Amino acid sequence: MTMDRRRFLSGAAALAAALGTAGGLTACGGGRLQASPDRLSLFTYLDATQAPLLDQVLDSFRDESGVTVRHDTLPGSGAALFPDKVRTQMLGARPPDLFMMWGGQIAAPFIDAGQIAALDEVYARHGWDELLNPAAVRDMTFDGHRYGLPGVIANLGCWYRTDLFERAGVSVPASYDELEDACDRIVASGVVPLATGGVYGWDPMRLFEYLLEITAGPELHDRLLVGEASWDRAEVRDAFGLFRKWVERKWVPEGFLGITPDVADSYLTQGTGAFLITGQWQEYTNNASGLDPELFGTFVLPTGHDVVRTSGWTEGFFLSRASPNGGNAARLFDFLLTPPAQETFAGFRTPLRDLAPDPGELPLNARWLELGRRHPHYVIQDQAFPKDVSDAYFQIQSDIAQDNVSPRDAAARMQDAVTTWKEGQVR
Repeated sequence: MTMDRRRFLSGAAALAAALGTAGGLTACGGGRLQASPDRLSLFTYLDATQAPLLDQVLDSFRDESGVTVRHDTLPGSGAALFPDKVRTQMLGARPPDLFMMWGGQIAAPFIDAGQIAALDEVYARHGWDELLNPAAVRDMTFDGHRYGLPGVIANLGCWYRTDLFERAGVSVPASYDELEDACDRIVASGVVPLATGGVYGWDPMRLFEYLLEITAGPELHDRLLVGEASWDRAEVRDAFGLFRKWVERKWVPEGFLGITPDVADSYLTQGTGAFLITGQWQEYTNNASGLDPELFGTFVLPTGHDVVRTSGWTEGFFLSRASPNGGNAARLFDFLLTPPAQETFAGFRTPLRDLAPDPGELPLNARWLELGRRHPHYVIQDQAFPKDVSDAYFQIQSDIAQDNVSPRDAAARMQDAVTTWKEGQVR
């Protein structure tokens, strides 16, 4: 598939005009940065698997536009470290023109500090709202304004072993009660139901936020995530109580708090764990295992609500408000949304509405892309919250798992963390 060069050149010119104001701003370090006619800088957290894919796109962009993109990465840093590194660079004399970042509250501090250029005019001019998955656009929208270009979108669901379900005599559950019954049957068959690693807190968070979606429902869940409703309430206590139930009933591995997520993930391919709460990348792991692809399946976890949502997030590209290279950024943004670029670096996680992986090669991913478009997502908790609140939550869930705190006290402690966060926003 080739890109329409006329579309690229005309679109880039219009986009450059829309972003031109970014080039007139001075850097935070005090001196005016000079525009580079043939260069851009980009800072990401992509690892050794993902970075070369984006580099392929950047090489193609250079060949098409004559603009070279210097791509620097901090792989493996994750949301715990990468934002702090970007924050340091943004306060320096030469911040990157562009950087990659997760949506939600991870990107919000940079927007609150006035360090990111808004893209409202660009979205309107190019009809990106029609081109992109609405959930991806929402995750790049702050206070009613579009600030980021979605790069990839991910949704979390249940990825399971069909043979282990069959051996336990269970089928895909249509309700939460059926899921609990399936877990008891899977335990009786000698297998751990949910393979979960507690190190870093990510895996238990995925379980808890699913349980909170059940007990609170979509509307209240969203209000809790932005601090508009109190966490010290019955629905939250019920979710913490269910979380403790999963530990007591051995629906998660014994000693899971000391297991890393990658080790827990391997339970699925080893046949010692029946399912994971994870994303579309799992199919690549399944295929690499050498096992029959028919041994794996996927489904949306049931919540019992009229609108069944998944956990998810969007990662995107942001333009530094201090960058003098708005025109070059314009060209790159336009290029990144072409199907060839999306197929290369986004693939099965593309935010484009009308692009999908080959169902012959990745049947479960093709299915999940459709599921993700059909089921809206709530923002995964460690992106909905700033880092301090996420850290507090991870400690609370650890205490609940160890029965060191009651669901009532856990809910109250969570509200204390949210209150501190919200009060800090007011100051």
